[in-house]
Amino acid sequence: MKPENKNNPTFDQTDCFLAPGDVVQHSGIYEVCHHDEERSSAVLTRHTVFPYCRRCGDQVRYKIHELAPHISEDPDFQEGPPPTDNPAYQMQVPTNTVAAQLSRAHGFRFLQDALQAWSIGSQSRDL
Repeated sequence: MKPENKNNPTFDQTDCFLAPGDVVQHSGIYEVCHHDEERSSAVLTRHTVFPYCRRCGDQVRYKIHELAPHISEDPDFQEGPPPTDNPAYQMQVPTNTVAAQLSRAHGFRFLQDALQAWSIGSQSRDL
């Protein structure tokens, strides 16, 4: 792609059809066809917009050079929600503890048998 005029160089863009402001349909490596500069390459991702050139503005055009999916489009690298600390299939009521009556003032009567607070001595009594 050589310039047509040596004094005011413009480069051939006839094979570049994608314009700035259009939505990128496929991620990959694109050839950037400037109006007044040599061609360059850029990596663009799907669902973004072809950018305008700082120098040649909306006269820049793009051409797909190679399709290459971005890592964010790979299902192996998709982030899902973090796992729960206690999933439903592991939830269970602990069976190694027995609910006991706290006191009659609280009104809890889970265990009807009287538990002995002290096992030996004159001060032993029921809870």
